[in-house]
Amino acid sequence: MADMTAQETAILDKLDRAMAADRQDAAQEWDKSKDAFDDMRQAMIEGDALLKAMIPYFTPPHPRPDIGIDGNIELGIVPFWAKHPDEIPYHKDIPHLITGFLKLLQKYDVIPEPTITEADYKQLHNAAVKGTAIGPDGTSWGINPFEQLDYRWLEAPINALLVKLDYGKYPFPTTPAHLHFSTDKTCFAVTGDWGTGAQDAKSVRKAAMDQHPDYLMHLGDVYYTGTPKHDEKRLFAGPGTEIAHLIDFWPKTDMKPGRSFTMNSNHEMYPGGWGLFADALSDTLFAHQNGCSYGLLENDDWQIFYLDSAYDSPDFLYMYGALTNDQITFVQDKAKPKKRKILMTHHTPFDVTGKVEQVKDGKSLLRDVGAAFGCLPDYWYFGHIHDGIVYAPKTVPKSKEGPAIPGTCHMRCAGHASMPYGAPWGLAKPGTHPPFKPADYIGGIDFIAGTPKGSDPAGLVKNGFMTFTLTGDQISEAFFDDDGKLTWSSELELV
Repeated sequence: MADMTAQETAILDKLDRAMAADRQDAAQEWDKSKDAFDDMRQAMIEGDALLKAMIPYFTPPHPRPDIGIDGNIELGIVPFWAKHPDEIPYHKDIPHLITGFLKLLQKYDVIPEPTITEADYKQLHNAAVKGTAIGPDGTSWGINPFEQLDYRWLEAPINALLVKLDYGKYPFPTTPAHLHFSTDKTCFAVTGDWGTGAQDAKSVRKAAMDQHPDYLMHLGDVYYTGTPKHDEKRLFAGPGTEIAHLIDFWPKTDMKPGRSFTMNSNHEMYPGGWGLFADALSDTLFAHQNGCSYGLLENDDWQIFYLDSAYDSPDFLYMYGALTNDQITFVQDKAKPKKRKILMTHHTPFDVTGKVEQVKDGKSLLRDVGAAFGCLPDYWYFGHIHDGIVYAPKTVPKSKEGPAIPGTCHMRCAGHASMPYGAPWGLAKPGTHPPFKPADYIGGIDFIAGTPKGSDPAGLVKNGFMTFTLTGDQISEAFFDDDGKLTWSSELELV
């Protein structure tokens, strides 16, 4: 490793002082960072346990464990890595910022004991190298960039702690744009979790532009975190990604002015939204959004609301969606009963199965949307989960989470535009093995994007995107692989 840079030293010193102060003030009734450290520790415990249960799936014949899959595994490998730093892939190249952060977490007893053994890790690593270490939601536990054994993901909690303990979030803009589009045939390309800048993202970009969309919508996530350009007042790990992986990456020459939209996400909130609001939404590319992460596109038949489900997320890692009160009021004021509604958010209302409502500390994106619209929107497009999924028409009956929400919604996950992923075996029935057939999947799923990238059916699958086309009061939808191959479509139908 190279000598520690001044920026790395400054960030680690800032975190060390803040964590020390937190421990000194632990007896106080209220402590602004305690919940962040508790959330991190709990995420590590849950992620480690889920990863432990997943280990048997990583080797042939890939028996699908009968386990719940509603959980966050983003930090699941950290407890093992903290005890065995030499096992981290490419550990000789790790910057001091990452190793120093792990030492700080150990120093302040944030990291729990791992349940993953060295034998478990060997099995995981062998499968990771082969590309067959796939999680239940399709997450790839590989060793390459943007896969789960990439140590750069630790930039996320570093930046989130800097925001929590010092910088604060970018002030939330509340002057949303209300724009209009043609009643003639209009095509929208939808990409989610697109911000890697890697070759797969570039392939999706070309394939999407080959469809000649009238509008291009990004559902959010710029990696590793959507940081602003370098600023001595607010030092972040990995600065400048919002420009490098979104603004500079965007197909500007292919889109007419005013036809490009981008949204907020958990990865853009790790650095407090400073990159999204200060760099992306202030750029001429997205100037028509009025600096806001929410707004409305409307014609005579349709209303398309794009909303920010990340800014007011109730948890430290922004994994659960929620709406600000300003957005709920905006939808209530603008929604017209006689027009069909399309909603776009980064976060999902349910887990990957479409069955478990996502609720954290009493906050639920689904309930916020119900309060805003008074019913379910007709269509709901989201990312966050790195899959392409068409869910069967969804209703929300009364449950322990709340009352019934009127209406029927067509929900689609389009979060597969760039992140490495495999077939989400958590959607397959126990006892099934890849390659999964449509009959192998649980109920409520009409389509899963799962074209293998290679010869191993348990390995990675192709990235992709979706489109929807509005013609008068009719809608048609389609999913495409990153090579432009059509994989699913709906007939043009009157809704």
